[in-house]
Amino acid sequence: MLVLLASNIHSSFAQEHPSLGRAFLVTTSQSVNDTSTHIINTSSGPQTYAGKLFNQDGKQLGTGNVIINPIPTPSRARLVLSARDLEEIFSVAPWIGPAVLEVESMGTFDIMTKLSSPSGLVSNTNCVRSGAVHNIEPFNSKTLTYIRFINTGNQEIFNIRGTMHDSEGSVINEENLVLVERLKPKQATWLSSAKLRAITGSAWGSTASLTVTNQSSDLKLLNLNLVNGSTFFNFSCFENQEEGNIYLFTNSESKNVTEAHLINASGAQTDFFGTLYNSDGLKLGQSNIKLSTAPIPSKGRLIITAALLERKFDTLPWVGPALLEISGASQVDLLTRLTSPSGLVSNTNCVRKRFIHNIEGFNSSTLSYIRLINKSNDEITNIIGTLYDKNGAILGRRESILREKLQPKEQMWISNRQLERLFETSWFDEATLEVTADEDANLRLLNLNFENSETFFNFSCFESSRN
Repeated sequence: MLVLLASNIHSSFAQEHPSLGRAFLVTTSQSVNDTSTHIINTSSGPQTYAGKLFNQDGKQLGTGNVIINPIPTPSRARLVLSARDLEEIFSVAPWIGPAVLEVESMGTFDIMTKLSSPSGLVSNTNCVRSGAVHNIEPFNSKTLTYIRFINTGNQEIFNIRGTMHDSEGSVINEENLVLVERLKPKQATWLSSAKLRAITGSAWGSTASLTVTNQSSDLKLLNLNLVNGSTFFNFSCFENQEEGNIYLFTNSESKNVTEAHLINASGAQTDFFGTLYNSDGLKLGQSNIKLSTAPIPSKGRLIITAALLERKFDTLPWVGPALLEISGASQVDLLTRLTSPSGLVSNTNCVRKRFIHNIEGFNSSTLSYIRLINKSNDEITNIIGTLYDKNGAILGRRESILREKLQPKEQMWISNRQLERLFETSWFDEATLEVTADEDANLRLLNLNFENSETFFNFSCFESSRN
């Protein structure tokens, strides 16, 4: 019966144009870094997924269009796959190096990965960029940086070239250097900070950027930091001028220290201006304060601390994290580095709309926090949420009120423990929260996990399927 069902599903995939999503970093069952791949059905009905698995050389593992789940996954439910599961599904031995999993279905879905490092900490690794990465550690840092170049297309990519810039915007040695000579279809390769030093023939003393100068639409970049030889942090996700905000800025008295990097992605020098709002939306100081004494060069970055903002805006330390609105630059990338009490540094300037998928259950000691953010100048009302367990079952009452209204620029936290009380229920493993509101185009969601009461991990970034 299941064979017949799978055959019928395979035929339907061949005749229609499904949605496609990817898990970009899937470790094997023999790796010390353990990947858990979560495929969440965001469509309105049950659906089945077909998959292809490629090793780091681009070679397909097993056969193509393997039916991953012969029994359809209900709407809002998640399919969680370990490396061992994938080895069994595709009938393959453990592969060498991380693999890429391509998933297709007729409806929409999101793919999140959770990577358990040897330290026991769990980070989010399914988040990639196009064109540039901005968190390459300096030569004297104990933290190792890795950039993964991934060819998602069906054609080879030749002579991938790029230019590195230091924090001042200066070219590191030479422009337009060959970074990767060729990437076969579906192939992925690592460049470490050590390899980049060999390519450029130079070292750098500040956090650096890498910009691909002959970008292909099929080329994706994954920017990871390996801290203490045991924990990976993903810095691929950051906001740009379309969002125009640093969404989580702690004050100078906080145990969690924010360092915001404003990178001038344009071809000319520019000034950055900022307006600062505390958590209840109250403006702190004047609007559009110039944030630097001199213009920031092209490809350079302005690094901002809470102490600098308190001086610039002539304000005392604010209560709760603040929102910093950026203006003045035609092209800007906005990255934050949050140093937790553990001393570990994570990436927190990455937000979502409507869905977040990593709200820990009662069986986890990890705390999950969801930040509701009104980025607009207008009030947002009737903010409602529906909570789903891993099987897609509604937890508590559908469309419960999370907040009657959020004032302009207001931001608020809700923890998983508060959600348990609000929905009058508890759940096992991860849950999904779907959030809507009246006029919610400017409502943003930030999903953080707080591990061991000392380190924040950002799970707001994941891949959504596309046609």
